Amino acid sequence: MSRTAALLAVLLIAAALSAALPVELFVSDAPRPAPNKIVTPGGVTSAGGTPPWLYAWRAALVMILALFAALVASFFTKMTARARLTLAAISALAAGMHYLALLLTSSPPGFGIAVYPLFYEVRVGSTSQLYLDIGQLLLAYSAYSLYVVYRARRAPRGRESRLTSRTSPRAT
Repeated sequence: MSRTAALLAVLLIAAALSAALPVELFVSDAPRPAPNKIVTPGGVTSAGGTPPWLYAWRAALVMILALFAALVASFFTKMTARARLTLAAISALAAGMHYLALLLTSSPPGFGIAVYPLFYEVRVGSTSQLYLDIGQLLLAYSAYSLYVVYRARRAPRGRESRLTSRTSPRAT
């Protein structure tokens, strides 16, 4: 199995495990509303049991923490193409989990949610609230990382690239 496939497997296992565990208790001890609330055409109601959005939200939370940990680790290592692709994969997975959680916060799915550039709006009855859309920021970072890798691979052979891979010869 390649390193990339192994990394992807570890990320997916971490997302699955975090979805099943109450990871929100590790990041905050502040009082919060009960996690079994969903938005419906009649307003906010309680769902029976644990709603599906909470599982996706937990996975998104752990992926965002993993992204921050990887970004901090990147300060102490050389930023290679593999490292950039890893950061892009983590941020894309975190964005995917964020949007899945956002979609599942209402019944029917997506009711009362409107996505705008950099923001999303939650409407309950006549009240609406705007939120910064972290998913779009994560996708923009992922696209930027992919662009940097693409640009480095398309650089002319004679010039030294700012982003090197493990297999490329090092300048002396």
